Amino acid sequence: MQGPTIKRTGIGTINAIRKVWVDATSIQFAMVLPDEGCSRLAIRIGLNLMADGSDYFHVGDKVQYTLLKGPVGAVTRAQDLVRF
Repeated sequence: MQGPTIKRTGIGTINAIRKVWVDATSIQFAMVLPDEGCSRLAIRIGLNLMADGSDYFHVGDKVQYTLLKGPVGAVTRAQDLVRF
């Protein structure tokens, strides 16, 4: 039997944006340093573009994210990155 999924919101600052290649596909991740001093989180940000073609997220942006923690032994996931 699986335990419940615990959802928690955190706040942090983007300290790097990196492009990762998997085969021929690139994916962008924001490296977020949480305000509570935990390890950096890599959160997928997709294309990272606004309608005018400029970047949506920038290094130094204050952001909010959601952490999903599943049953014991499951990997904690970070998602839903939102800029303040």
